[in-house]
Amino acid sequence: MAHDCGHHDAHGLSTTKLSLSILLTFSFVLIECLVGWKVGSLALISDGIHNFTDGVALILSWYGIRAALKPANPRNTFGQQRVSILIALFNSITLLLSSGYIVYEAITRLRNPEPIQSLPMILVASVAVVVNLLVAFWLHRGSLHDINIRSAYVHMIGDALFSVGVVVAGVIIYKTGWLPADPLIAILIGIYIIHSSWGILREATHILLEGAPKGLDVPQMIAAVRAVSGVGDIHDLHVWTISDGMHALSCHLRVEEGYGAEAKQVVCEVKALLALDFEVTHSTIETECDECPNTSLYCSLERRHTHSH
Repeated sequence: MAHDCGHHDAHGLSTTKLSLSILLTFSFVLIECLVGWKVGSLALISDGIHNFTDGVALILSWYGIRAALKPANPRNTFGQQRVSILIALFNSITLLLSSGYIVYEAITRLRNPEPIQSLPMILVASVAVVVNLLVAFWLHRGSLHDINIRSAYVHMIGDALFSVGVVVAGVIIYKTGWLPADPLIAILIGIYIIHSSWGILREATHILLEGAPKGLDVPQMIAAVRAVSGVGDIHDLHVWTISDGMHALSCHLRVEEGYGAEAKQVVCEVKALLALDFEVTHSTIETECDECPNTSLYCSLERRHTHSH
């Protein structure tokens, strides 16, 4: 088996599309909030608030993409890849807080229903559905590979659903006059958005805590490395995600007796295996010919952690 050692190219998204999304979102926010206030629809105002947080999320995502393109330097040796993870964390938290506030306000409105002009509510919410779905369509491809874009995408999908809910509430009120439909829809959509954003919050936190890459079977990866010709053992293993889709690994690799002269080739075979079979594309491997004093597979880091060989 012979492979080339290489590095990973990050997935990207057109900043032009993001810029257009930002402009479109903020332009509609003002209209939606004004109409919602005028007709007395909490669901419509809530949708406008979500659209505003969407605009902020899109701005932050745009900055995250720009920051990720900055090269590594002596101060930031990985570049600024983690900025996008911080933005995803922030976006998910704002989603949780805003949705929680909307649910609270909706429960209050259930106790004291207020009159609503349903026709303007239906019209504006219908336009909101189109706007949100258009922006979500632009973001979809990038959301498959980037947690930062995915957090903005969830914002837009959540708002599209919220807008559909507002339309449904407006139709119910128009046909039956049943005012609780407005806050009930707000509660249902708010709960759904809380559920969706919780997954992004957990994923972003896991990355920031240097957890193993999502979906990586670490024991299977270790077994595959040990099966490479010339590998005696592997220990002091650390594997983590730098940014979404960019995984890194460091370890100590003991080369079997008789393979000392071929240690470089053994390392290259292991690197190729990690990249091709496990999508770990940035690996740092230290080779050993003698037994290391510390042979723990997962070596606990200490403030003065050292190895001598």
